[in-house]
Amino acid sequence: MPRPKPEDISSAGQDSFLDVVTNIVGILIILVMVVGGRVQQIVLTAAPQARAKAAELERELEELDQSAALIESEVADLAEQARTVATAAAFAGEARITLATTVAAAKVEVEKRKQSADKDRVSAAEAAARRKQLEAEIERCTLEAEGLSHAPATMQEVLAYPTPIARTVTGEELHFQIDQGRISYIPLVELFELAKTQTRRHSGSLTSMAQRIETVGPVQDFSLDYVIEVKIDQARGQVLVRSREWVVRPSGPGIGETIEEALQQPHSKFRRVLADVRPDTTVTLWCYPDSFEQFRALREELHRLGIPTAGRPMPEGAPIGGSTDGSKSVVQ
Repeated sequence: MPRPKPEDISSAGQDSFLDVVTNIVGILIILVMVVGGRVQQIVLTAAPQARAKAAELERELEELDQSAALIESEVADLAEQARTVATAAAFAGEARITLATTVAAAKVEVEKRKQSADKDRVSAAEAAARRKQLEAEIERCTLEAEGLSHAPATMQEVLAYPTPIARTVTGEELHFQIDQGRISYIPLVELFELAKTQTRRHSGSLTSMAQRIETVGPVQDFSLDYVIEVKIDQARGQVLVRSREWVVRPSGPGIGETIEEALQQPHSKFRRVLADVRPDTTVTLWCYPDSFEQFRALREELHRLGIPTAGRPMPEGAPIGGSTDGSKSVVQ
């Protein structure tokens, strides 16, 4: 009996390996199909959300584009307004320069007219004062003449003065005002010293100094208004600045002291002013019409003291003043 052939071991091993590979491939195919199905499901479910988000982003982008366009339009408008404002500012600068030039010219013209008006006012004041003085003199003389014509013949004491011949005052001079029965010292020397100091301090060009009216004081109840005059001496090469006209103004009515206080009190202001009087000093009394009796009393006291006296009768309301063309006091 023949023996059976043994089975081929290598052939059986190859079949088993193929089966394994086949199974693995099948499993992989199944896995691929499962994963592919799930991926398709994920993509299909996520696509609507992505499209909605994209649409929203597109709307926001459009809104941003519109906002950007609006802002660009506003920027263009602002730039145009800035150019308009710059043009207006340039025109305003030119107008300001023109206005400043006009104002400066107007100021110069006003100053010239003011100087001319001041000169005319001073001249008018001098003429009015002179007219009032003459009218007062005429009225006083008329009243005295009428009184003498009707007065009975009486005996009257006549004062005799040692120097009846009048002479012009050339030395030092003190001034007093007699008004409303009161006497007050006029510090002309002190006021003129202040005027000199002020003129030196504020002096400018000769043109601006000429015909200029200045004021100093008050000093001891009086202020001084004066007109500056400039004289050029070409022969000597000098410039003379002086006061052409001046007026003193009291600080108010009722200044000074009564005649009784001035004469009877040993330490009155009137006595203190006369304490340092030198022999060649003249006392000038500026007397208003309501104080002629007080003037006579003061003149007698000054005569008793041996002090030369000059009288200056003043019209009612006229200011006390002088000028380079005026007259000097006359003492007897």
